Amino acid sequence: MYNVGICDDDKVFCAGLEEMVYEAAKALRQKIETEVWYSGESLMRDLESVACPDILFLDIELYEKSGIDVGKFIRTDREDYLTHIVYVSSREEYAMQLFRLQPLDFLIKPVSEERVREVLERSFKQRTQNRALFEYQKGGHFFQVPCGEILYFMSSDKKINMVTTKGSYDFYGKLKNVMEKLPACFVMIHQSYVINTDHAAEYTYEAVTMQDGSVLGISKPYRKTVRGRIKELEKERLHVGI
Repeated sequence: MYNVGICDDDKVFCAGLEEMVYEAAKALRQKIETEVWYSGESLMRDLESVACPDILFLDIELYEKSGIDVGKFIRTDREDYLTHIVYVSSREEYAMQLFRLQPLDFLIKPVSEERVREVLERSFKQRTQNRALFEYQKGGHFFQVPCGEILYFMSSDKKINMVTTKGSYDFYGKLKNVMEKLPACFVMIHQSYVINTDHAAEYTYEAVTMQDGSVLGISKPYRKTVRGRIKELEKERLHVGI
């Protein structure tokens, strides 16, 4: 079951969006449950004791606690980087201000059925990727980690350090072989670093800051390729549509 949240202070808009979500999910053959909130305060209060939905359609211009406040609460206070946040607004200029909160997408009101279906389909696909398991061997034992929990890999000599949302793990191997097992959201930025772009907080020409605060350098031979790949991924995640 896929959990879909909607938060907007316009009850008529919520009802219409909820109907579009159900129609899109039906067309995509995905079972869902929806929950609706009409204020940022009520949503944040509930999220203190319950899990975040798989995807959250979140209005920016909420009364008192804005959608940006809610996004910061989810990403920073709850340290939840897996929930797909889809911001909704009638003002397009917000889009670039939201990069650090890593929304899946940004929808401009009035929202179309086509855009809702498109966003849900991408969310379903990315969630499937995140739930895929990365398997590695240490000693005589095999271990599995959900790809969505992996922030980055760092190689030193023949040892690889895998940093995840739950801790760090070491094993022997080559990054080239590791890359072959990973979904498309992973990018090599240096002969010693492979990052999960879903967990990148900020990019500059020379480095990437990850959500755990780690700053990883992008080596010269990879900069052009990395910039191109990041642009492709960001277009997929955050393209402002009508």
